[in-house]
Amino acid sequence: MKKRMALLLSILIGIQVSAQFKLEGSILNYSGKAGISVNIPLVYGFHKENTIAVPVSPTGKFSITLPVESRKFATLIFQEQFYSLLLTSGKHLTLTLDEKDKKLELISGSALPENRLLQRIDVNESPSFMNESAQSDVGKLSFAALNTTLIQPYFVKRDEKINRINASDISQADKKLMASEVKYITYNYLNDFARTQVNNREVIDSIILSVFDNSIIKPEVFPAGPQYYFFADNYLRYLETKAFLKIKQEKIKPEESIPYFRISFDSANIIVKKYGKPYWRWIGSINNFPDAVTEQYTFQQIVNLYDNKDLRPTTALSDAFKKRFPSSKYNRVIDQRVNTLKELLAQNESDAHIQVVKQEVQSVYDVIKDFKGKVVYLDVWGTWCGPCKEELKHIPALRSAFVNKDVVFVYLDMDDDDRDTVWKEFIKVNGLKGTHFRKNRQTIAPLWKELLADNQDKAEYYPQYFIFDKEGKLAVSKAFRPSDKAVLYQQINTVLSRH
Repeated sequence: MKKRMALLLSILIGIQVSAQFKLEGSILNYSGKAGISVNIPLVYGFHKENTIAVPVSPTGKFSITLPVESRKFATLIFQEQFYSLLLTSGKHLTLTLDEKDKKLELISGSALPENRLLQRIDVNESPSFMNESAQSDVGKLSFAALNTTLIQPYFVKRDEKINRINASDISQADKKLMASEVKYITYNYLNDFARTQVNNREVIDSIILSVFDNSIIKPEVFPAGPQYYFFADNYLRYLETKAFLKIKQEKIKPEESIPYFRISFDSANIIVKKYGKPYWRWIGSINNFPDAVTEQYTFQQIVNLYDNKDLRPTTALSDAFKKRFPSSKYNRVIDQRVNTLKELLAQNESDAHIQVVKQEVQSVYDVIKDFKGKVVYLDVWGTWCGPCKEELKHIPALRSAFVNKDVVFVYLDMDDDDRDTVWKEFIKVNGLKGTHFRKNRQTIAPLWKELLADNQDKAEYYPQYFIFDKEGKLAVSKAFRPSDKAVLYQQINTVLSRH
């Protein structure tokens, strides 16, 4: 019996050790201030909650054991520099970082060959056509010109990198994983270029179709690397482009099925309005992806919704996910996160610091007048607006900067009337202390006119921010965002100091 227990214990210890990666080394020219961290994505994307701080001794030495199952691409962060690493469970890597010139040097370890190649290949290298200096001219070219001067040469460069990987002496498994990342990031950069740097709709569509038409959604390696999942996300957008071109060409009616998504246009509009774009992507993934890909891809979507504290969409997508994957290893984590959001809603349901204006508001000044003697920071946003919700994550730091000062926070939400409950739930789940009022697309129009009356830029984009002085007058139109931190704080303090 004792022998069996000892054997079982040794097996468990062996499993635990093999699911780890040891990273060690030293910081040269260490001042005692520079920090190191490692970001290991759940599936894909760079999210702060996946960042692990690496403890550094007073002499600049560091050593950390990182939790890794199988293989994971990770990002080492040092002095605002980002370095890609390939972490394989059971392996180790020794490196040095120079605080003076911010350089990384790989020294030794069982993970040295693949990581040395990773640095030489520079898998995440940003192509020249994404540089700001090149955008204005390149983005105006025809598709034929872009294909000749940009797209095909970029594919040639991709193939050269893949050939270098295949000619190396690293393991076949590492070769396949690294080559697939190079392949998928090429698709992703071309997608980003088309959608952000090209203005002509026909040229955008032509680039997207030419890039993705010959791609295959089934991953070449599984578990796949993070660039594959970015590719999968872009592949769904490609299917959207292809579907809507097909709808236009074939004059498909709103009540008829959308190609590749298998639901009607009318149903799609209802779903997006009720549950958001992630649920639409879910429909696209279950109709086009292998189940194993859908499972991992959608888990990351659920986590993203949770991070935004978006209760309704998180719950809807979680329910659909668990119905499709009742035995998924992610279900316990999903349940925990949904319950956390529900608990936050219950906790803040009666929070007196979250005030919703009940009377009809005809003018912005109907709300601002109640705060005479205080500076007002007005946030114009919407629950449907991704950048708006990203900025809300910086509100706690903003509020902390003005504790016990005469500054109040007012939020003007633009949402349709049938989303009134969703809006109220959202501000409570997120604990958005301040004064809130909502307008729909039509009723917000006169308020935009007030806010932009003296501004040459009349664009009504979201989010936007405005600062009112202690007399209730608009002092700053199109103020800095919460994420701008110091420059915004200075802007508010300037208004605050006026008598």
